[in-house]
Amino acid sequence: MSKSKFIQIESKNALLELLKEGREFDKIFVASNAFKDEKSKEILQLAGKNKIPVMKVSRRTLNRKLRSSSSESIVAYMYSDNDWSLDDLLESIYKDGKQPFFLILDDLKYSQNIAAIMRTAFGAGVNGVIINPQKKSIISDETIRISMGAAERIPLVEMNLFNAVKTLKDNDIKVYGVDMEGEYYYDTNLTGPIAFVLGAEDVGISTGIMERVDAKIAIPMREGIGSLNVGASAAVLVYEKLRQEVKGK
Repeated sequence: MSKSKFIQIESKNALLELLKEGREFDKIFVASNAFKDEKSKEILQLAGKNKIPVMKVSRRTLNRKLRSSSSESIVAYMYSDNDWSLDDLLESIYKDGKQPFFLILDDLKYSQNIAAIMRTAFGAGVNGVIINPQKKSIISDETIRISMGAAERIPLVEMNLFNAVKTLKDNDIKVYGVDMEGEYYYDTNLTGPIAFVLGAEDVGISTGIMERVDAKIAIPMREGIGSLNVGASAAVLVYEKLRQEVKGK
């Protein structure tokens, strides 16, 4: 990991999950009237336990710091260094005795979809999310909030996707492209080391990447509906893989 970014977190839910994981924060600002609800109390208890500075400020002062909503009563600041190389991540996965399981996002445009996918992926035990290099980090206040902190917790790899697919295949990780012309996902053996490629919301997977996948898989749709939202597609596929692993297809 190499890059770090100072980010602001305004979601109590995301903040609480990250604190429970033992993540380090620079400081936390709390509105003077924020000590009454149980979630705020738990956040403050964990902050004290982890020796994180807590600043009690007026509601007006806190409102000036808020970016997304005037209803939140806590603002936290932390450094994000969620920036892995694929080689380092694979080494870590194998060292921990885990089975490689990745999602590759081929130029998704909407941060809300990316955040939702990262939340699903983290919950399903995906080892990492791979995206093309970005001019602007996708780890932001918004993705942290929407993903309930998962955008900071699931390993993120930014690299050329052609190289990523090659590296995965060189490590005997089967790469599946999600496409309506593929075999239905529930008829496909999804056990073992795999990666799913999910394409952009409007055009799907790019031709160059699709030419490099090992196989195509599809989610059947009734007539008149072209496809699921990319976040919903990701959820269907990752949990089908888990189902097959448990059932031992």
